Amino acid sequence: MQRFGDAVFSTATIDTQDRDLHVRIRAEFAEMPGLKLTLPQASRLFNVDAARCERALDRLVENGSLSIARGAFIRAGLGC
Repeated sequence: MQRFGDAVFSTATIDTQDRDLHVRIRAEFAEMPGLKLTLPQASRLFNVDAARCERALDRLVENGSLSIARGAFIRAGLGC
């Protein structure tokens, strides 16, 4: 179990939520190949707090799904 603010979540719930967010982010970038988002823009678009969004985006950069160009996240392999 992990505590986030006043809520307590099981690790499985957190993993499922993170996995769902990763799928959602990858889908948006796949649907719009030219999409270029800063962290604040991504946080608003995906309706998640900046810290959680940053963790998800960083994980997708680490696994090669996304890249960072000029302070914005883009689909990997597109360059800018």
